[in-house]
Amino acid sequence: MRTVTLERLGGCACDALRFIVRGEALRVGICHCLVCQKAHGAPYFAFAVFPRAAVSLSGPHVRWESSLNYHRLYCAACGSRFANLVGNEVELPVASFAEAAGLVPQYENWTIRRLPWVTPLAVRQFERDPEK
Repeated sequence: MRTVTLERLGGCACDALRFIVRGEALRVGICHCLVCQKAHGAPYFAFAVFPRAAVSLSGPHVRWESSLNYHRLYCAACGSRFANLVGNEVELPVASFAEAAGLVPQYENWTIRRLPWVTPLAVRQFERDPEK
């Protein structure tokens, strides 16, 4: 019997950057921190985390180290935020997937920065980063 591995595709707004992810996400979350708000120009950042070995990234990108060992990649052509690299993990924006229906947030972090008009989801809530 052959095992089928889940494969998801996605990319930036102009399609210059693409990714392929194999397997299930380690976790899916929403970050309300100030850096994510500013980097994405949005009230929060919804992301799915995968092992780095499960993600193939392609295309020209620019890298910014927003904090120690936390690298944010974005498209040099359209400016879309593309991926965040931290340790052996890759965070990918949920909205960048061609099919994101199965990527449902399991927690919210940095809720002390949540804007007052954003309604909390019925998931675990962390004032800052979750305990590892």
